[in-house]
Amino acid sequence: MKVLITGLNNYLARNIAVCLAEEEHQVTCLIRSKKFFYKHVPERYGINLIEGDLFRGTLPAGLDKETQVALYFNQSPVNEIDIRLEMELIALQKYVSALKLTTCRHLIYVTKLADESVSKIKSYISKSGLDYTVVRISNIIGKGSALMNIMSNLAKQKLVVLPKEFATSRCQPIHLLDVCAYFNKMLLDPDAYGQTFDVGGPEVMTYKDAFERYLDVAKLKKKVWALPRLGVPMSVFLGRHIYKFEQDVTAAFIVYMGRDLVALNNGLNRLYPVKLAPFSASLRYALGLP
Repeated sequence: MKVLITGLNNYLARNIAVCLAEEEHQVTCLIRSKKFFYKHVPERYGINLIEGDLFRGTLPAGLDKETQVALYFNQSPVNEIDIRLEMELIALQKYVSALKLTTCRHLIYVTKLADESVSKIKSYISKSGLDYTVVRISNIIGKGSALMNIMSNLAKQKLVVLPKEFATSRCQPIHLLDVCAYFNKMLLDPDAYGQTFDVGGPEVMTYKDAFERYLDVAKLKKKVWALPRLGVPMSVFLGRHIYKFEQDVTAAFIVYMGRDLVALNNGLNRLYPVKLAPFSASLRYALGLP
């Protein structure tokens, strides 16, 4: 199957591209920089690359006219301001315009579970004439994912001090390979058309619980303090200057602390009964442990 993917700055997008290529799909990625892409994805996977910029540039040239499925990964941490949503719509409109020059039959729009602008995006896509599926993903457990980077950095500290939301906000982490399995089954499936799915793992827990289980799997002992009234500015300061998170990880950290990321519309598991990996097993895999 010929698959087109854009939004490759996104950790999940790059891994989905690799997973689909390993399943012998013909994968083409629309990217801004080949150099950046190959920094994260080895050339051995045989993924075709087309350079272009959906927001600033014209319609990308060189798309395979026989493209059957297209995936669009939202790269924003969360659409909190109108200008960001407008930029997203501009890029998405150009992508859809390009797809109409191909034989694409299925558009899959992928965003984060915290994204509350899905209704506006869905309204636009539904008018495009393409069959579509909207997927909102919870925290990914995989080597190099945002949640794993956060927990890894925290585990390096002698004392971990975090906002009280760390002990109250809930998450539903899912194994990277389980997400890949869902996407592989979803391609060109009419049962997924017109649907919006929330995707999460088999267990719901607080971030404090998740981190303590990480420490247990990694055989580390740390004291974790969740303090009240730290607020967003102090959380940003902790993330950037104390825990040394990269900018995108700091943004994810703030989003995670501010709300529950629990799948409410979890119909994808009923449609495709994938046996989801337990959280501890997902951690061991991501950490390279037996």
